[in-house]
Amino acid sequence: MDRSLIKLMAGAACLWGMAGHAEEAPADGSGSVPTGDIIVTANRVASSAQKTPIALTVYNGDQLAAAGVTSVSALQRIDPSVNFTARNGTGYVAVRGIASTDVTEIGDPSVPIARDGFFTNRSYSINTSMYDLQRVEVLKGPQGTLFGRNSTGGLISLITRKPGKALGGDVAIEAGNFGAINVDAGVDLPVSDKIQLRFAGISLRHDGYRNLTVLGGRGDDDATLSGRATLAFQPFANFEGLIQYQHDNIDNVGDVALSGAVGTVLTNYDARTFANYVPTSNRLIGNRVRWEFTLSGLPLDSTLTYAGGYDAQDWRHKLDASGSATSRATFYQAEAPRTWNHEVRLATPQTNPLAVQVGFFHFQEANTLRNGLRELSGTYAGQDLIAFDYAIKTKSDAVFGQANYRVTEQLHLTAGVRYTHDVKQRTGQSALRCDIAGIPAFVWPFVPCVGTLPTYYGLGNGYVSQSKPTYLAGFDWTPTNTNMVYGKFSTGYKSGGFNSNGSAPSVDYGPENVTAWELGTKNRFLGGAVTFNADVFYQTYTGYQASQATPAVSSGSGVFNVGNAKIYGAEAQLVVARGGLRLDLNGTYLHTRFGSGTAAILTTDPATGGSVSRNVIGNRLPNAPALSVSAGLEYKIDMGGAGSLTPRIDGKYSSDYYFDVFNNADTRQADFAMGNLSLTYAPAAKGLTVTAFVRNFTDKVVFANAQRNFTATPYINAYQFMPPRTYGLRIAYSY
Repeated sequence: MDRSLIKLMAGAACLWGMAGHAEEAPADGSGSVPTGDIIVTANRVASSAQKTPIALTVYNGDQLAAAGVTSVSALQRIDPSVNFTARNGTGYVAVRGIASTDVTEIGDPSVPIARDGFFTNRSYSINTSMYDLQRVEVLKGPQGTLFGRNSTGGLISLITRKPGKALGGDVAIEAGNFGAINVDAGVDLPVSDKIQLRFAGISLRHDGYRNLTVLGGRGDDDATLSGRATLAFQPFANFEGLIQYQHDNIDNVGDVALSGAVGTVLTNYDARTFANYVPTSNRLIGNRVRWEFTLSGLPLDSTLTYAGGYDAQDWRHKLDASGSATSRATFYQAEAPRTWNHEVRLATPQTNPLAVQVGFFHFQEANTLRNGLRELSGTYAGQDLIAFDYAIKTKSDAVFGQANYRVTEQLHLTAGVRYTHDVKQRTGQSALRCDIAGIPAFVWPFVPCVGTLPTYYGLGNGYVSQSKPTYLAGFDWTPTNTNMVYGKFSTGYKSGGFNSNGSAPSVDYGPENVTAWELGTKNRFLGGAVTFNADVFYQTYTGYQASQATPAVSSGSGVFNVGNAKIYGAEAQLVVARGGLRLDLNGTYLHTRFGSGTAAILTTDPATGGSVSRNVIGNRLPNAPALSVSAGLEYKIDMGGAGSLTPRIDGKYSSDYYFDVFNNADTRQADFAMGNLSLTYAPAAKGLTVTAFVRNFTDKVVFANAQRNFTATPYINAYQFMPPRTYGLRIAYSY
């Protein structure tokens, strides 16, 4: 028997019982309810999570708010299959070891964040939508048939609350250390039986977790405002419409980084206080309009849905790019993506013996880029050492179809296909100072300089056009109403792009492809008091896109297809809810390795500054811990007329992982465990809860990113961190 399969089966056996499936919680947010059906849209139609043949976890809005999950990055605290890596005001998500580390204007996420089905490529705005949620669905494995848009690793789907048909509302105020004051509120205003409105918003504020010396001030703070208005209407039978507008405003210092020497493992450091030499800032103004119209009762009792939207983001970001206190520089970024989504989908009833969905999807992004490196002190104080000025256009069109055939009442077969066509184009110019190599703090070996004046290049232009079909085939068998076994084969595709540092012609790179096999089971026992789900998976990953330095772009950095990888693992989820007791366990075992067909990678040698070839065969994929486990235990104490009291303890363990393909010791996160405590009081009068909490109560220091930086000399590593211990009080009321 194949050794990989033996390991896979052993991993599944070890995790048999490590699980936790998020269920619908009551309004008090305690989560102390028997496990029951949650309606999800993982297959683009409403279905019970326990009867949907997909590996997924679901969290409702009350649970996320009570746990302090107000951002996608915080989701990794409760979901062991999710890893989030911060990246200088942006970030990316990894699921099952698959992630796109390219957060540039050409990059696409491997695990997209869909907000009510609306996709954006740029990650600097994804955290502004984690409020007033009905639920969050974490879908695992390729979702390339129904969702597409590069979802090779999975998909995180945020579903916001829809307007209610009765007058009501909710408000929550949270105060804590670091000067935290968080407010979120929403109200339903039914105008009539046919028209309903909902208004919701958040204000998230806390002082910085990091004290910055030399420069002064604090970093890793938050100052986020967002508001959302939703209009639902049903003007006549068989027709429903929804229009939503959201405005976002972020104005803070943002994430900051601790510097360390490249090649040296960081030890005996202070993650609360470190030097910064140049002000960091993060500014975002966003406006999003989306709409969805549904017409039912068509021939074959089918339903036609059109969903679309427009998103405009203006992002301004500044980083400390100094190599020392004597030579200070700032790296500034300015992007303004304008994104359109359109999807038309026709679906027959899922109760039919043959249920079919077909559709067309169009994605379009027009972005402008104004980036540069500006020296603030030294020979060229106030001048740009390097500047980029580009316009970027991205288009993606796809047609898709999926069918489910009911062989018997217990056995269903599913098949799907999607054909995607992607186009990316960049035009513009860059400007580089010719005598920049003489500045001690910066090394630009790729600049072909003549004289001392700035040199302008139009070599960063690029164009790629790529197409790819993706497939799905699967079955699900339900021998009883509370037990299911499912299996599927699926493929995923993420488009390629092109590189250039602005001083050399663009070099194209190809798409990534994932082929995945999965076998799983979903079960309920003891009248619904116990939920147990588990799955095993095996994935082959070809054309892995990694960042590297190469002479092909004048020794600058770019993204290239470096080779192939093999991924396999197992997941298990368990919930036990008996009386006032609730136990949640959720575990993921993951094996990832680069294998044959992987090319040697050219990168910068920290010792000489020149290029060196490194082999990554046998290395682990970045952001892929071998074992992750989350657990929670709570008990609801009934105090009669005085209400109830619910203490809860939960936490997450992760084995070690790396932040790059080279598995460098100085960019490795060691294994860690983080825990949280809460105590919730719910008076007998319905609607009010008071929760005292401590998050990361051991004050564990964990990297949010560890990245080598060869721009400054001496070469430095940039380290970012997850939040330290926070505590506070949350009061929530709904009516």
